[in-house]
Formats: sequence, structure tokens, C-alpha cells
Amino acid sequence: MQQVEHRTSRRSFVSQVADALRGQIEAGFYAPGDKLPTEPALIDRFGFSRTVIREAIAALRADGLVESRQGAGVFVL
Repeated sequence: MQQVEHRTSRRSFVSQVADALRGQIEAGFYAPGDKLPTEPALIDRFGFSRTVIREAIAALRADGLVESRQGAGVFVL
């Protein structure tokens, strides 16, 4: 039961981060071509682990909102 609860809470954390970033993108806070803050900056901002931040970015990438460029960062599409 512990394992299931851990996954569920991590998933909700991922959703919180993804939803917050998605909202900022949709509101125009980040425009197409803008670079999102670095992983360490997002970790500080949201207070979640690197894994949660990476999964949230992956969700945004799957939705076609951002793209990762190796060595350059994550950019809004």
C-alpha cells in the first residue's frame, strides 16, 4: 500500500508543477521561443524533487508545449 500512495502523491506533485507551468505558458508569461527556468531554479521555486520537475517537463513536452534542446534547456513552442 505504501508504494501505491507514494506513486499517487508523486503524480499529483507532477500535475501541480505541470499545471502551473502550463498556465503560465497559456497566459503568455512565457512566450514561444522563451527558455524555461533551469531544473535547479524550478526545484527551488516549487520545492519538489528533480524527478518531479523532469516528469512535469516531460508532460508538457508530450502535450507539445515545450521542447528540450540538449545542452541548451527547455523552450516554449
